[in-house]
Amino acid sequence: MTEQVPVGHTPDRGLTITLNTPFVESLSPEQLDHYVRTVVALGAAAGDALPSDLASRLQSDLEAGDVQLAPTSYDRLAEQLTEAHGAPLSIITDQDQLLYGEEDATAAAHRPASPAAADPEHPDRPTYS
Repeated sequence: MTEQVPVGHTPDRGLTITLNTPFVESLSPEQLDHYVRTVVALGAAAGDALPSDLASRLQSDLEAGDVQLAPTSYDRLAEQLTEAHGAPLSIITDQDQLLYGEEDATAAAHRPASPAAADPEHPDRPTYS
């Protein structure tokens, strides 16, 4: 489907939902905005809701904004939101564009620095052109 939780997400970072490019491109800007607003609102209200109830609300609220997902996607998204227990939510694209949440949810914020990967200059190193 279109949502996934990155492997290794941590409770302090919360839930990150990653939308794939074909899904994002299939939506108008208004539909994408409606998707993000709906998921954020229902995620904040998920609390102790049953995933099945939340899935029904997701489906009705998203379809009200002309956004349709595969039936199993509503269930999976509802599970993710209820399992997050109100933890911070971020929504990004697989192109690392932040749609909602904290900037530290993007992959760029988690790329380790590699100081040993620098290209050292050395007098015996051959020159290529």
